[in-house]
Amino acid sequence: MTTNQKITIVMYHYVRPILNSKYPGLKGLELKSFQRQLDYLQKNYSIIDPEEIIEALLKKKNLPKNACWLTFDDGYKDHITHVMPELVARRLRATFFPPEEVITKSVVLDVNSIHHILSIIDDIDQLIKEIHFLSDRNAIFKKEINTYKRKYHRYDDEKTIYVKRMLQYKLPEKTRSKIVDQLFDKYMGTSKEEFSKKLYMNIDDISELIKNGMSIGNHSSTHPWLNQLSYQEQKEEIKKSINFLKKVGASTTDWIMCYPYGAYNDDTISILKELGASIGVTTEVRMADLLNDNPLTLPRFDTNDFPQ
Repeated sequence: MTTNQKITIVMYHYVRPILNSKYPGLKGLELKSFQRQLDYLQKNYSIIDPEEIIEALLKKKNLPKNACWLTFDDGYKDHITHVMPELVARRLRATFFPPEEVITKSVVLDVNSIHHILSIIDDIDQLIKEIHFLSDRNAIFKKEINTYKRKYHRYDDEKTIYVKRMLQYKLPEKTRSKIVDQLFDKYMGTSKEEFSKKLYMNIDDISELIKNGMSIGNHSSTHPWLNQLSYQEQKEEIKKSINFLKKVGASTTDWIMCYPYGAYNDDTISILKELGASIGVTTEVRMADLLNDNPLTLPRFDTNDFPQ
């Protein structure tokens, strides 16, 4: 009889020594804080292997008390340089979700360009003025910023979340990508190709994760807002990532999906069912209950929800 199916799923992104780095303002997890957090999680939770949650869902096996599953998004070099050695030393396993294109091509996701630009600028008001100027839609944005000032966000102040929202999804895709490119060229002092190679893992790194017992999941090909794409566009994104998983030797049986930005819709769920996904993880913040939650829309906590 299945009696315990609750699980704490923890989501990580940047994990690195930040304070004395080139990007001291980057919002990520300091390596020492990560180590302290693992100490806490190991003391208070049973950190499970990725296969255990699949078996709990498909074979109705009980999870251990206070089950915890570690997940790492976006394919950062941090994950092979800092995270994997720490996990291996503690005999822990986790699931990593790299977007296909950042591993196979020298591209930089707009979201990561935005994070790093924000980490080094001295005057965010000037940055907002530049966004207004480059967009050539000043009047609309003045109205929008007043709206966003009244909106709550767990980690960002009003101006920061305004910049992120404008450049991540509020502006038309081509416009926002062009603006991000222009801001990157102005502030970052390097080419996107060189920046990409330092920021993200490569195929050899992914193979090393697998060799050390880590699992690799689907995070799409280009990290789009899936809920803004057509059915066919979504399917192509997800299939490209499945092919990538096959290429690097990751399992594509009962594979796991991580939605970029936590965004999905009914089409996404239909595609996942058609293509054989067993689990989908979101950015909804709460404990997951495998007896009652849809396995394709499981919630996750952020690293900031736990002691560091």
